[in-house]
Amino acid sequence: MSESLWNDEAIKPIQHLRVIDLSVMLTGPYLTRILAQYGAEVIKVEKGPDGDPCRQEKYSALFDLLNQGKKSICVDFTKTEGIALIKSLASEADVFVENFRSGVMDKLGLGYADLAESNPDLIYMSLRGMSDKQSSKSGHDLNFIATSGCGEWFLESGGNYSAPFADVVGGVFAPLTKLLIHLVNPSRRGMHLVSYADEGFRSLFLPRAYELMERESTAASEQNKFEFFKKLNGSFPNSRFYRCRDDQWISLQAIQKKHWEQFCQIVDRPMWIEKAEDLSLVSELEKLFLDAPAHYWEALNHNGEACLFRVVSWKDFLQESQSRSKLTSDPLTWIGFASNRHLAACPTLGQDSFALIHELGFANDKISQLLGAGVLKQTV
Repeated sequence: MSESLWNDEAIKPIQHLRVIDLSVMLTGPYLTRILAQYGAEVIKVEKGPDGDPCRQEKYSALFDLLNQGKKSICVDFTKTEGIALIKSLASEADVFVENFRSGVMDKLGLGYADLAESNPDLIYMSLRGMSDKQSSKSGHDLNFIATSGCGEWFLESGGNYSAPFADVVGGVFAPLTKLLIHLVNPSRRGMHLVSYADEGFRSLFLPRAYELMERESTAASEQNKFEFFKKLNGSFPNSRFYRCRDDQWISLQAIQKKHWEQFCQIVDRPMWIEKAEDLSLVSELEKLFLDAPAHYWEALNHNGEACLFRVVSWKDFLQESQSRSKLTSDPLTWIGFASNRHLAACPTLGQDSFALIHELGFANDKISQLLGAGVLKQTV
């Protein structure tokens, strides 16, 4: 069955959670956006007077995506009363997320020890960029790749920087996995979870790193069992991208014998069957694929056994899939998450400041005073 029996439209699995989100830019907001998708109440605490730097016009589309379904309160972090308000919010929360450099939260009086005093059950999630001796330094996606120890492997393919790999893999999905593992523990207590983007990025290369370490301690007579990842570096003819006559690309990854044999048969090259890893065959395959457009080569793989697929262009993908409707109506469904069509739109800066502080028991005149003093900011 393609549809779950669980009616996720009506019952959100983490709707009982309150999340205080002090994170900015991509990593933390992306993580808490996923939590909002599944029903969590996410309160985005933004530093006054300008809020999340991602609100800048040049990042505004990204900001809208990452902050749908959240509430926004804008607080002056430099004022004692502002810090006290954040502590009050955190005292009634289940999860607290921040992605500042190591030590910043402690200096503000918002470190784990500070918040655990009033909320010992709080799960405090710190998202860091670089681990070990680099942890107190500023950095972004490329820097996390650089310090991961796997950067040279990433660069083997020419360094494709078209997506923030370390931010998304290491800074979002790795810590999200850790957080959810702790949340499902029925006897959980409060704790401080720290996750580093460069460590999480390594997950892309863990099998390769493990193989290299194992190879070092293995007798030379058994070295031939450590060959798999050599087949994925683009040098072997049976595992790489090829340009076609129409200037589009085709992907071939027939690394299993049966798939390579099938490929050789459909292109009428039975003499290649024993040359799957013969590097000299690459040039012949390059010439072969330049003889016809990508659609032609993909059509030959009609039985789906040759592991041969064209690189679908973004324009074609929009026409052939439901991507347009998903991205415009419920973006996270495009990457496989359950639908939540009832999320509120991305909040304006401090949109919920008054309501959230009122919930803490503050009288209207006191809230007005805080707004007038700039401790709070509210926009309509």
